[in-house]
Amino acid sequence: MIIGLISDTHLSGAVLPGAVHQAFQGVDMILHAGDLVAPGVLDALAEIAPVTAVHGNMDVAAACVALPDRTVVEAAGKRIGLIHGHGVPQPERVLREPLDFEALHRYLWDQFEKDAPDCIVYGHTHHAHIAAFRGVLMVNPGSATRGHAGHLSVGRLTIEGGQLSAEIVPLV
Repeated sequence: MIIGLISDTHLSGAVLPGAVHQAFQGVDMILHAGDLVAPGVLDALAEIAPVTAVHGNMDVAAACVALPDRTVVEAAGKRIGLIHGHGVPQPERVLREPLDFEALHRYLWDQFEKDAPDCIVYGHTHHAHIAAFRGVLMVNPGSATRGHAGHLSVGRLTIEGGQLSAEIVPLV
C-alpha cells in the first residue's frame, strides 16, 4: 500500500501544482496534515485517491474548521496518526531555526500515546523531515506550495510486508 502525504498547501483555490499529481500517481490514499486554507483542495486530491485530512492553524473556512484536529487512520494493519502540529509548547524555542525536533516529536508523540500509532504524519513547520521517535516513524512531508527555503515537497508512505517506509518527494 502506498499513501500520499501532503501538508501546508495554503491554496486559496482548488488547483494543485501538477507535480503533486505526478508524485501521487498510483497512491492508494492521501493524508493531508492541515493548512489546506481552501476546502476545494480536498476535492482536487480526491480525484487522485481517497483523502483523510485534519485542520491546521490557518484553516478558517467552515469546511476546514469542521475537520478534526487529529485522527488515526488504519491502513494495511498499521496505525497512522495524523495531526497538523501547531500547539507545541514554547513555539518560539521549539520552532525556531534550527528546529528542536526532539521537543517537537515528544509533543506529537504525547498527542497520540494512547492510540499506539506506528507512524505520525504532521505538518506546520514546512520542513520535510523523516525520523524515528520512541519506535514511531515521524514524517513531515514539507509543503507543496510554500516549502522551507523554497524546497517544495510531498511524501510517500509505503506499507509492505508489515513494514513502514517513508520518502520525501521533491516537487520540481
